[in-house]
Amino acid sequence: MTHRIPSLLFALLIANAIGSIAFGQEQIPTEERAFFEEKVRPILVTQCYECHSEKSKEIGGKLLLDSRAGILKGGESGPAVVPGEPEKSLLMDALHYESFEMPPEKPLSESDIHVVSQWIQRGAWDPRTQTATKSGPKESWTPQELWSFHPRHVTPPPSVSQKDWPQGPIDQFVLHKIEQAGAKPTEDVEISALARRLFYDLIGLPPSLEEIDSFVQAARKDRQQATEALVDELLSRPQFGEHWGRHWLDVARYGESNGNDGLSRNATFPHAWRYRDYVIDAMNRDIPYDRFLTEQIAGDLLPAATAEERNRLLVATGFLAIGSKPASAMNKDFPMDIVDDQINTVSTAVMGLSVACARCHDHKHDPIPTRDYYALAGIFKSSETLYGAAGNEKLTAPPTELHVLRTELPDDGNKLDQMKASLALPDGYFSQVQQLKPQLSVALDQLPEGWKEVGSPKYSEAEFAQLKESFLQGSANDLTADYTVSFWFKNDMKNNARPITAYLFTRGELGNKEIPGDHLGIGGTHDAKRTGRLFVFNGNKKKASLAGSTVIAPGTWNHVVMVRKGNQVRVYLNGVQKPEIDGKLEPTFGKESRFSLGGRSEGFAPLTGHLAHFNLFSKPLSDTDVVALHVASDRPKGVTQLGVAMGVREAKKPADCKVHINGTSAKLGAEVPRGTLTACWKVVQDAEASPIVPELKIPDSVSGRRELAAWLTDPGQPQTWRVMANRVWLKLMGEGLVATPDDFGVYGARPTHPELLDWLAQDFIDQGGSIKALIRSIVLSRTYQLSSDYDPQIAQQDPENRLITRHRKRRLSAEQLRDSILLASGTLDLKPANGSPIQEIDALINQPPYEASTLHRPSKHRSIYLCYMRNAPPAELAAFDLPDGIKVTGKRSQTVLPAQSLFLLNSPFVIEQAENLASKITADPKATTEEKITQAFRRALQRDPTQTELIEAVTLLDRLESESSGASQSEKMLPWAVFCQALFAANEFRYVD
Repeated sequence: MTHRIPSLLFALLIANAIGSIAFGQEQIPTEERAFFEEKVRPILVTQCYECHSEKSKEIGGKLLLDSRAGILKGGESGPAVVPGEPEKSLLMDALHYESFEMPPEKPLSESDIHVVSQWIQRGAWDPRTQTATKSGPKESWTPQELWSFHPRHVTPPPSVSQKDWPQGPIDQFVLHKIEQAGAKPTEDVEISALARRLFYDLIGLPPSLEEIDSFVQAARKDRQQATEALVDELLSRPQFGEHWGRHWLDVARYGESNGNDGLSRNATFPHAWRYRDYVIDAMNRDIPYDRFLTEQIAGDLLPAATAEERNRLLVATGFLAIGSKPASAMNKDFPMDIVDDQINTVSTAVMGLSVACARCHDHKHDPIPTRDYYALAGIFKSSETLYGAAGNEKLTAPPTELHVLRTELPDDGNKLDQMKASLALPDGYFSQVQQLKPQLSVALDQLPEGWKEVGSPKYSEAEFAQLKESFLQGSANDLTADYTVSFWFKNDMKNNARPITAYLFTRGELGNKEIPGDHLGIGGTHDAKRTGRLFVFNGNKKKASLAGSTVIAPGTWNHVVMVRKGNQVRVYLNGVQKPEIDGKLEPTFGKESRFSLGGRSEGFAPLTGHLAHFNLFSKPLSDTDVVALHVASDRPKGVTQLGVAMGVREAKKPADCKVHINGTSAKLGAEVPRGTLTACWKVVQDAEASPIVPELKIPDSVSGRRELAAWLTDPGQPQTWRVMANRVWLKLMGEGLVATPDDFGVYGARPTHPELLDWLAQDFIDQGGSIKALIRSIVLSRTYQLSSDYDPQIAQQDPENRLITRHRKRRLSAEQLRDSILLASGTLDLKPANGSPIQEIDALINQPPYEASTLHRPSKHRSIYLCYMRNAPPAELAAFDLPDGIKVTGKRSQTVLPAQSLFLLNSPFVIEQAENLASKITADPKATTEEKITQAFRRALQRDPTQTELIEAVTLLDRLESESSGASQSEKMLPWAVFCQALFAANEFRYVD
């Protein structure tokens, strides 16, 4: 139901939004510079410069594309680009072969055209100079430009004049700079406002009025002690990991779908949520930062004492797999595009450097040559990225396997040896079979009576039925539609030897080309996701199938049980209670009682191996029956699979990478040994000096990811520790000591307090890389606890707050706003959500158009558990500067737009929660209007209304109620819902302080 907001309130909200809109600035945003350098420039250089640059023998159409001025001026037909409007840009017409044909030889790939269209849509930001310059990299730098490449210079906290002001080293650094400028800090924040600030900054939720009152009372006795106690308590809450985990997910470019692949397709990532849960857990555990990074880059290579730890480490590598990928169709560089995303993510997230800019040429402004890029590329090219089925659309991406999560650690081969041993079952197994009353039970040490052979099987008591290009056929009288088969098999063929490794069992009509029936087999090379895994197929007419996830080792005896009950099929492997396959599959065998064993009904892909102890039941066995049967066999039990996860693993043959001339595989240059950045250190130290960080030594047999992680987290690494310290400062203070948290390079901002940044980074290391300890030290500083209010003198002395004379006013993030609304309305569920709404959906979500919007599900859990599909974000969050999940985002945009106010006025979510809050505050029929208003203020704003606010609210409600006189009971609630919605839209609700 839409609420009729009073016109005055509407006007105030819209005026507030419009009045804050900022117009474009000439300075190129860091993310736009990176987008151009990494995505657009390589296309222009390789595809356009031959005919449209100053160096061209003949400039086509008098159009220059090698400078910003050239593109904006255009050629004979006018400007090539209209920033923000690709549909009006002649360049796009030419790329689409509409009015012109560029390039003339053949069109660009759809993904490249999409990149250019995106660039224009984003504003056609172009960092190149007005005229074309030589293509070589910058060759000399000032120390100030390369400040982040120099080793940390840790100095003692400086002395200050106002000795009683600092509460610790952070305050000494800040106050020293303030005093040098002849300025002064503002007053300390009020105690109640400090409570709200700490709650939002540490757990992302507001405090209750009771929690504020408790803190205020304790702080009046001893403010410092009360603050320390509150901080420690908040750091220990599980909500801490949810809030700070979301910060890292921004940096990790988290998304649960691929996003537009350049061909307008968007494949789901149904298992990405496991990485989200890993991050939340890691934050709550306070995993040391060096270990946290190492787990995400090389978790699969780390030792694990338990299966739980092993699974956690595999999931951590999802960091490298969850990136957005361009389509593989007509894209020979698809594998390198994945590598490029991984290089860009690791270098930007960890070091604050855009190393990916060096893919096509030496970096234009940072000391990173192309050779260093391909040294890193060799590491990631020597790793296999496991992203899954890619929506089951091979034109988007070829399908890959996924990490399998298990209840047991991989053993040392003992279990495998036991499974390879001869099959000799005890008497108890046969007794158990008879208790289940089989319709048919045969050992297969000889041809059963009434059965037929196709080919020439061999039989023996030790090897049972031995098959090679042969299989068996049998039948059972009056076999029911619901049935169970149980048998043992050993496959002797390699799992990648042919498209289908083997068919094991079929119930269906023999010889029919449409092969109706239940067909149980082992996948081969036809589908990489099923290689070596069991699957069930129901024939060529319905063409539906289900698959398991356990890879079956050749040469091992395995016990398989398939249970059919109606449309449901369950397949059990080696006595594991959780089915290997469990899903709906329409039966197509009709009344057929005939079956094939060791081959499909028409003879395709017969088993090369052995079969033994076949049992057929005219009923569906239960989980308990299946487990008991296997236990009685005294054979090794299978490992329960808990699910699958995205991630990376070692490639089969690690190898160095050759330089890709102009960034493509069309022309290759010299091979570069696997390694990392080297040239950048050489420009900041003498040639004779030892490396700032020891150079990588990567054995030939490994990718080098573990070695890379050790190099990145070395205590001497200049950027890593500074970057993370700055990221934490940014989230707590509203601005980083370096204002460009993802760019510590030449074009990035310089630190406002370099000595403080180095001290924080060193203290971060000294505290064991504890993120919680770093947060604690910052929030317990007096600097953090300054008020966001200040007088005109302070504003004049420090207009941009670069001296940190005050705390910055900060708006709630999209997630904080939604969660706060749910909390105020009494509907927030603080329990962690399970999985994702799309965890069972492996498909393209843009077919038909807008399909993705229907996949979101209502949720009362915290916003981090919503479904973050790229190009289809949650509606409750989309209006408030949510990152796109495509690039590293250490600092979200801060826009104030009319659409945000309109969302608070018209969103069904906001309206519903306003109604929920209204029903709560009006639940007591004896409560007065003033008491109801007070309760609304307490729940929404954590304070009592002032007398003026109380009078104005009563006046508003009286007017609204008079307008709805004679309305139904539900309509009489509307004035209160309107009032509650107005509280949600208030600045006080939407800002931290």
